[in-house]
Amino acid sequence: MSNKPPAAEYPFSLTSYCSGLDDGHFCQRELKEESRSWRSEKYAPVSSVLILDHHHGVGTTRVYDDAGIDRLINADHDPQVRIILLQPTPQEQVLRTIRNPEVVKSLLTNELINDQTIPPANEKPLDQRGEEVPSQLNITRHSLLKILTRYDIAPAASSHIRGQEQIFGSRQLRDSDGAVKSFEFWYAIRARAYVRKLGKEADLKMTIVTRYNAQSDTTLVLLKYRSFNDLPQRLLEELVENLEAFIKEPNTASLAKNPFILSIIHFNPTIQYYRRAARDPRDTIREEERRVHGGLEEFARIDLNKLHLTLTSLDQDKIQMNFILGVIGRLRKQHEAFQAMVKGSKSLDQRDWLYFRVEEEFDRFENQMAYFKSSVEDVARRVERLLDLLFNMSSRINTQSSSRMTRYAMQESASMSTISVVTMLFLPGTFIATILGTNIITGPTRADGNSPGDSKLLVSSQWWVLVVLTVSLTILTMGGWYILQRRTRKSIARISNQNAV
Repeated sequence: MSNKPPAAEYPFSLTSYCSGLDDGHFCQRELKEESRSWRSEKYAPVSSVLILDHHHGVGTTRVYDDAGIDRLINADHDPQVRIILLQPTPQEQVLRTIRNPEVVKSLLTNELINDQTIPPANEKPLDQRGEEVPSQLNITRHSLLKILTRYDIAPAASSHIRGQEQIFGSRQLRDSDGAVKSFEFWYAIRARAYVRKLGKEADLKMTIVTRYNAQSDTTLVLLKYRSFNDLPQRLLEELVENLEAFIKEPNTASLAKNPFILSIIHFNPTIQYYRRAARDPRDTIREEERRVHGGLEEFARIDLNKLHLTLTSLDQDKIQMNFILGVIGRLRKQHEAFQAMVKGSKSLDQRDWLYFRVEEEFDRFENQMAYFKSSVEDVARRVERLLDLLFNMSSRINTQSSSRMTRYAMQESASMSTISVVTMLFLPGTFIATILGTNIITGPTRADGNSPGDSKLLVSSQWWVLVVLTVSLTILTMGGWYILQRRTRKSIARISNQNAV
């Protein structure tokens, strides 16, 4: 064993560590001091950790610094339930940048924020103040490693603290006689929502590491609430309030016998968060459906980009809901294993009331989550149908527009034909007059070339030739034009009917 303190070499200093079974090197990379990924928070220079304890009907909550954490974990005895809460600062602050009252109204309607979280009207937006809040854990690395070492947290579980894994894991440690010493399980669930009016996602990831010590009948719960931005503030406050109420309730002394109770506290507000967040896409699709039937003006206001983002968000919701349903199923299996291996009650007749109470809650969560998943799938199908309808309507409008342009071009062609007809109407007379004009109408003359006193025009006795030829050619020309015009109109009508079909 190295002379270094155990926390300095976590997890290699743990008695339960085996290089062939646990990926300790991966854990070391996840818990390193520096942060090279936006997914990993920086460690705080000074710890400020909320720790909640309950011991036989008495609950306490207190914020501990590094010295307080040292005294707490070095105590001789552990309480029935200890909850260590890690709360990093959000990686993006959105609320201070919002100045649109419609967006604020949407956030309040969907219960994503509280009235108290709305910034004052006279406060400058964050981007104008030039402030940046780095994403940072509320604990130092030294104190975190001490906690992980003191409670022998599995390396695979501790890598969740700064990593992004959403996996379910479990571990049971036994003594030399085969009796269970500790029962451990860990997982992460995510509550998310897409706010269309804001164009942002509200995302809160909850990492839950639960370790039950069978020898002392005590439970340690290591929690981390990681918020992608500050939009899920209401859910975060609700979760902390539930934990504090649970710790301070005297009846928790009897509930603490089952470590799965703490998991139940997280599922109920998470599921209700999905219920509240589902209002926004439903309202969005309902509004867009009304616009489709509101005429061309309303049709032009439909935002296809946001519809696609809404559909993408719904697909992400379905992935998260499927994962949560899978986590609930895994928890039920672990609950059965806990009753058989730790409590020694292998049949239902040997189970206490607390077992059935936990199972009832798991049943309720599964039914609620299945219902909300069906609701999200229904909204997603409506979005898909709306997008298909918009595509078909756009194609039809384009076709109708092309048909109108074609008809207009044909009408222009017909107008040019009219001009041609007028020209043709005068063309025969002009043609005949040119040929016969000088021979039909002449003035009087004398043999000496001087004009007589009588100035009357002399008309040839064959004047009727001009009239007969002019009228005949005009009638022939107009008849040919009429036949051509009828054919043109029939052709235009046939083409228009084909485009309409």
